[in-house]
Amino acid sequence: MSAVSQITEDIIIKSEENQEEREEQDTSLILDNQYIFIQLPSGNIKVVKLQKDTNVSLGKFGTFHSNGIIGRPFGHSYEIYDNYQVKVIKNVALYEVDETDANNKEILDDPSKQKLSYQEIEKLKKQGLEGQDIIKKMVEGHSAFDQKTEYSKAKYIKRKEAKFSRVFTPIKPTLYSVWEYFFSKNPGKIRDMRIDTLSQILSLANVRAYTKMLVVDDTQGLVITGVMERLGGYGIVLGIHDGENHNYDIVRYMNFSKKIHDSLLTLSWQQVFKEEIQAPFNYQDESTLSEKDLKYYLRRKVNYERIRDTREILWRGEFDGLIVASQYQPESILETLMPYVSGSRPIIIYHINKEVLINACVYMKISKKFLNPQITESWLRQYQVLPGRIHPSMSTSGGGGYLLHATHIVINESLPTPIPSYMKQKDTLEELNKSDFCNNNSIDETVKIESLDQNVTSENYLVNSEELQEAENKRIKLE
Repeated sequence: MSAVSQITEDIIIKSEENQEEREEQDTSLILDNQYIFIQLPSGNIKVVKLQKDTNVSLGKFGTFHSNGIIGRPFGHSYEIYDNYQVKVIKNVALYEVDETDANNKEILDDPSKQKLSYQEIEKLKKQGLEGQDIIKKMVEGHSAFDQKTEYSKAKYIKRKEAKFSRVFTPIKPTLYSVWEYFFSKNPGKIRDMRIDTLSQILSLANVRAYTKMLVVDDTQGLVITGVMERLGGYGIVLGIHDGENHNYDIVRYMNFSKKIHDSLLTLSWQQVFKEEIQAPFNYQDESTLSEKDLKYYLRRKVNYERIRDTREILWRGEFDGLIVASQYQPESILETLMPYVSGSRPIIIYHINKEVLINACVYMKISKKFLNPQITESWLRQYQVLPGRIHPSMSTSGGGGYLLHATHIVINESLPTPIPSYMKQKDTLEELNKSDFCNNNSIDETVKIESLDQNVTSENYLVNSEELQEAENKRIKLE
């Protein structure tokens, strides 16, 4: 067997093994070589790629060994203790809140009510005492703790946990958890898109399995990720991006299988245009190349054929929808990509500013290729729901952007342009007004058709055919 055949066979076998391994993996378990989100005691979220036999640092909250959580299910909370070890603990958030009418009006902020001093707390930490035990001692040392309401007690404990606790919770990467991480860290990277707006985009675009979606995504791949998740590996999503390489950073955090990854195709804006000719590939005899050169040659060959095949898929058209979340003017994007979208398919455009979509909406209404363009805005507000203490969250985003959605229409140029019914009625009445029948002054019984300068309605311009026939008979007799 030649070296080329051996390398090719090894690549195929390894690819098949990885695919089978991914498909057999249980996504409800924490696995090696995957991204996870870790919720810290402070409420912040940290992204970690787990590797076997390594230590994971959580900053001031401690360090733990990765093998302690690999193979375990998501949703449990763990506490770090001696020698980087972890143990499962009861989730402190899962407790029943009692109804109470008590208030804190008699409680004053007095540090002297805490009998445990700062030096004593530091001494307990150096002794290796667990965070929950330190918090318990602080609660016992607070002389006014029993006077607090249940809600105030929970807030006090939560503050101390954020400072002294070493408890963390692994969170499974989902579209919501990934969005929450990026939206809280840097919403500008995802163009300030809220989760309710993203869900409306996916619903209005009718994203489902066995569809071909065309997406222009400048949200770090958030929209692309949502489409890929809904396709589930059955269908195609073609992403149009700037530059030579795409920047769909969010996709990698989802731990998609190879089957789902293969549904993503990408092209740069330059490669979209047919005038941009792809440089021909210099095919060589693979048997004459060294192992190092062969790997480089095969990588360039695969990339060339991928771009060539993806361009053919785009130019073939028949896409089932277009989603745009870009920094560029929507009109230019529509002019470029609409020829590749099938008729009666949804067009969804997102932008944080309404004025940009207003111009695009006017463009759609003037054009004959779009039906019923509309601009909508969603609103989402989170509430705290506790007995007697229901109120909206104090840190809510002011807006989630706007959506312009319409239906694409394909016009058959070979057929005559259809005339609206009211135009047909207007032309018929104008011909009757100009005819000799209506201009004959000697006939008093002639039915006079009023001028159509005013708005045409079915009530104002109903023509009685019997009266017209009777008047015509009288005119014939007079002649």
